[in-house]
Amino acid sequence: MSCSEPPEENRPVKSLVTLSGFNDFIPNGISQVPNLEIEPGEYSNRGAGKYIIESQVDARQANLVYLKIKDTNGNESYQGFMLDGKKNGWWEVFNHKTITSCGNYSANQKNGFWTYYLLTKQCQKFVNFKNDTLDGLAQEYNKDSVLLCEGSYKRGLKSDYWKFFYINRKIKEQGYFYAGFKTGWWQSFEPNGSLIEEASYSRNDISGYVKKYMHGVLFEEGKSYNGKRRGTWKCYDETGKLKRIKEYDK
Repeated sequence: MSCSEPPEENRPVKSLVTLSGFNDFIPNGISQVPNLEIEPGEYSNRGAGKYIIESQVDARQANLVYLKIKDTNGNESYQGFMLDGKKNGWWEVFNHKTITSCGNYSANQKNGFWTYYLLTKQCQKFVNFKNDTLDGLAQEYNKDSVLLCEGSYKRGLKSDYWKFFYINRKIKEQGYFYAGFKTGWWQSFEPNGSLIEEASYSRNDISGYVKKYMHGVLFEEGKSYNGKRRGTWKCYDETGKLKRIKEYDK
């Protein structure tokens, strides 16, 4: 899901990186082998194809396992800690030896701060998880490490105040989300920082008062609902002087 647009169906966004059948990679009883290095073995998974699994039990704690899952060419794909047979602690994900994401698991669920990278190792996303669902502060960057947007998630949906940026770092638009929908007063701007529009939103649609600007100067204002103008609209000339008033069906 892009950071620049709200979810189409406003469903909670679960973990951003999921490998089909991941739990099938973990041999039964791997956490019960005391203080022994497990011999590398080749396995096959319908979703991921052939892979190699390596693991070693921490000598200090017999049920703590460091697990590595590689493709058959030897590239490390996943690596991290397991406790009592579940992912627990720091994990890293690789693509051809280049890290693509890293963060903490708790009992097989992502929790806390995660970082996602482009294949050039530049940071693309900072996000927070709670019980494997996006929850908390989030930031997204482009390939040149320019901030594209920042805000918060709550239970997997965009929530509270968000800002979106142009590549010149000027604000593109800003406003509030509620349960993944644009809600309340929003502003949009030109790349030079001049206002384009201010409007009241409800569930991603303009629903209420609207102000439209030309090169930062107010040129019309009124109310709009479901994409249609309602009631009294005022139009202004380039100096801001009232030019005309037009009535629309209420």
